[in-house]
Amino acid sequence: MSLTLGLNTALSGLLTSQRALDTIAQNVTNVNTPGYVRKVMNQESRVLNGNGAGIQVGSISRMVNEGLLKDIRKQSANLGKLEVESSYYPRIDDLFGNVADNTSIAHKMNDMYEAFELLGTQVEKPSVQWSTVQTGQDVADLLGRMTDQLQSLRLEADRDIEYTVGQINDLLTDIHDLNQKIVKNSAVATGTTDLEDKRDKAITDLSKLIDIQYYKRQDGSMIVYTTSGEMLVDNQDQPLSYTANSQIDTWMTAAGGQFNKISVAGGTDDLGSLVTGGKLKALLDMRDKTVTDLQSSLDEMAQTMAEEVNKAHNRGTSYPNPSYRYEGTRTFAKQGNIVPNAADTTLDIYFGATTISPATTAIAANATNPWQSTFTSAAGTYSALSAGDTFSVSGAEDSENNGTYKVISVAGGGASVTVEKVNPHQTIQLSGTDDVVVAVFGSDGKELQQTTLNTIMQTNYSGSYTAATVGTGRSLSDFGAKGSRDQWSINEVSAHVEAWLSAQGYTGASVNLDSEGKMVMDLGVTDKSLVFRDQTATADGSDAADATIQFDVDGDGAVDQTIKGFANFFGLNDFFINSNQNSIQDSNIVASTFKTTATRDLKILDESGQLGPTISIPSGSSLEKIADYINRFSRTTDSTLLSAAQTSFTLTSAATITVSNGSGSATTATVGPGAVTLQEIAGKLTQGSVIGSVVQDGAGYRLRLSSTQGQELTVSFSGGATSTGSLETALNMEKMQLVSAAVVPEGSGQRLRLVQAENKELFLSSTLDVNSNNLLTDLGMSPASTRTAGNLSVRDDLMAGPEKLSRGQMQWNADLAGYYISEGDNTAALALADAMNAKRAMNSAGGIYSGNYTLSEYGAATISLVASDAGHSASQLEYQKALNESLDFQNTSFSGVNLDEEVSSMIDYQQAYSATAKVITVLQEMLETLTSMIN
Repeated sequence: MSLTLGLNTALSGLLTSQRALDTIAQNVTNVNTPGYVRKVMNQESRVLNGNGAGIQVGSISRMVNEGLLKDIRKQSANLGKLEVESSYYPRIDDLFGNVADNTSIAHKMNDMYEAFELLGTQVEKPSVQWSTVQTGQDVADLLGRMTDQLQSLRLEADRDIEYTVGQINDLLTDIHDLNQKIVKNSAVATGTTDLEDKRDKAITDLSKLIDIQYYKRQDGSMIVYTTSGEMLVDNQDQPLSYTANSQIDTWMTAAGGQFNKISVAGGTDDLGSLVTGGKLKALLDMRDKTVTDLQSSLDEMAQTMAEEVNKAHNRGTSYPNPSYRYEGTRTFAKQGNIVPNAADTTLDIYFGATTISPATTAIAANATNPWQSTFTSAAGTYSALSAGDTFSVSGAEDSENNGTYKVISVAGGGASVTVEKVNPHQTIQLSGTDDVVVAVFGSDGKELQQTTLNTIMQTNYSGSYTAATVGTGRSLSDFGAKGSRDQWSINEVSAHVEAWLSAQGYTGASVNLDSEGKMVMDLGVTDKSLVFRDQTATADGSDAADATIQFDVDGDGAVDQTIKGFANFFGLNDFFINSNQNSIQDSNIVASTFKTTATRDLKILDESGQLGPTISIPSGSSLEKIADYINRFSRTTDSTLLSAAQTSFTLTSAATITVSNGSGSATTATVGPGAVTLQEIAGKLTQGSVIGSVVQDGAGYRLRLSSTQGQELTVSFSGGATSTGSLETALNMEKMQLVSAAVVPEGSGQRLRLVQAENKELFLSSTLDVNSNNLLTDLGMSPASTRTAGNLSVRDDLMAGPEKLSRGQMQWNADLAGYYISEGDNTAALALADAMNAKRAMNSAGGIYSGNYTLSEYGAATISLVASDAGHSASQLEYQKALNESLDFQNTSFSGVNLDEEVSSMIDYQQAYSATAKVITVLQEMLETLTSMIN
């Protein structure tokens, strides 16, 4: 029995040594396998009935330092982020170059300054005129190329995000699959060490892509989630979802919703904003911050350059080349005119279920507030109306008076109502004593005729016109005498300038808004020059200085924008043009803690009119709250675009129109059968929280419904048949979000950004308080600089004819008591050079803080910022690599395979194996001897 026990004991030693050698062999053969962890066989004594019975394999252990592994994974996230930056920053650095490079934006800005300076010394030289214009285009081209390349980098980063999300999903699937195998093998006591190696490697690889946390369950499975708490692997893997954009523009941001969300397992939340580390974080930052901030700095520089150069260029004239035609660049809304009429006998007023059809209505201009008018009829006619109500007018003798009106006040026992049109009646006003000389010069530079804007605006020219000759969009009342330095509508200004020119004998002169809402002035002859000069007063020879133009965008009597220079306001003689409309409005960069300190209101308009009701924004509102208010209250429900002829319908059956909001029916109106106008429908639907209006959109019209409660409106029809279909089909009402607001991170803070969805001119208005502050001043709202750098160019006709370049200005000759222009005058050229080289206040944009810069200095500051950021990232990467290498060395020392140690262990087990085999041999011989003795 003892010999048998000895044999079994020796055999256990032999088998244990065999298993140990197998473990060593596994270690040695995987010495270069990535992620492989050294295995150690743990042996233990075997006891039988209290007596030793040899040895047995206890377990196979993985040599893992979990604390060290956590540090490695944490640092891997940093390394992954910096490695991405190292692939982008060198290209950005190359794009911006060095300040001293001839091709850098700072150097090009200086080139443009020198070109204008040279023009000032050689104003008559055609080659200098051509090189000046070409230098301007070179700067615009460089800004455009830089923009294109920056946006290409953003698009590349966006596509890399999609690829990285795919990598993350692959790793999550691997981890989940390995979890299942480990749990299964653990349950049947099969080895899991190699599976755990693979899982550890997958988790380490994942940590380089996205910041993660993890823990191990008792069943051996691993739970993985982001540092923000989003589950990635549990009982199931939670795949991420992301689709990259196919195109990109400078204004597009993730915060504004122009990029898809990174969703988890089909959810609606955006994981992107919660990612804090790894390759994914770096790519998101590159797309949404790093490159975006640089683009913002470029756009700010481009916009400031364009504004200052245009301001100087608009002061000048191209004499001896005649300046007889100007095409403005500022877009105005469709003007909501109200034409005075002593006795309108045909108009109807629609106010919800109430229809008012006065026998006679006197429509008179309001002397105190020119943007308002007063309707007067018999006593009690307007008793149903109250201040703040909205109604529609249809069937007026002058079609200009059809439209939607807001009630300001009711007086005279309901006999009169003071109103203003909802469609904006945009006005300008000269500040203080400022005035504008309007003069015509002959080919010899001598003054032929001159006046001032304030003078002609007080002149009545209506007797020279009829309703048929007033021009598109205007009425006879536009030609009547206006108040001195009053609030003049855009149509009134164009009418009076045209009328004055006509009165001077230029019967072919035309001054009016074109179909795009831009001012066009044409003298009607090609051998004379129409020139403007801003002055500090009306008197001849007053000091030349930019007139301050106070612009009221919605005709409510309050100043919304202040612009320097009459010609500059209209953009009549711009040097640079931007191919985009001002369809985006941005605030200044403000702190994330910003809150309004008083209750404010906001009116949002585009070229077609007001979008939604006037919005009330409570005191203490954050940017996010303001954006939410804007998004809710600016949504509308619009009809399809209708021609003028399509705004009247003949219904063969009555139509019941129901407008529903989220809580049920908001209003119901019945129209027809018979003749029905769009204005009647708008008026009858104006009930409760619903406001109906008819807006002009381009050459057509739309029925527009909005909610005073900021609710989505759904329109349904019953009946309303027409000879060709139905009212429902003809209107085709559709929910619209024409303006969207978002809080966009930039630099050290954030902006409020409003975007008009159809790239139409966007206007904002807010009521001033007693301190002349409103929401626009609180936030610094203004037309955004974004998209400027990528869409700037020198005016086409300047490129084709550099002789049109402004070199001189209208001057006053005190000796001759008259104005003149001269061929050798370099005043405008020097002003252009000063525009490029003068220090001026520039707003914060991207990583550049507000301050006083020349354009060249601003360009140099941008280049320096890029170089600094690129250098810092490279330095951080060098440090991070050294740290990761140190951690990897420590990990390898503990967990990696050391061949010397393995060989040493192999010799030990080999000797143990040989000794055990010798014992077995001796015991076998003893057993054979014993057997022989028995036999």
